Amino acid sequence: MDWAALKSKRVRAAYDAETRDLYVKFPGSAPVKHADVPPHVYQNLLETDDPHFYYKYYIAPCRVSQAHRQPVSVASYAVKLVLLLAACSLLMATGLDQDRGGTFEESELRSN
Repeated sequence: MDWAALKSKRVRAAYDAETRDLYVKFPGSAPVKHADVPPHVYQNLLETDDPHFYYKYYIAPCRVSQAHRQPVSVASYAVKLVLLLAACSLLMATGLDQDRGGTFEESELRSN
């Protein structure tokens, strides 16, 4: 696998056709591996006049494979919902008139 200098001369790329792994190296950073990249994507990266743009918008968003993403649990959403409802209830309870035991008369609500 050979590293190819792209047209920006700051970015280098290497492609393994057997495994379809693309490696991209920016100055001052370690190479980034992208798995299961079609050959035409690598070819487009080599031929584009702005490889940094092509990488940023067409390759980088797919850097994390689905297998490495953490599954989102329903419990985490439930906890967030309970906290949000508790905060809303607290805000509503503290906003009530303390002189009348926390309740409003119907006529007072219509006048506002």
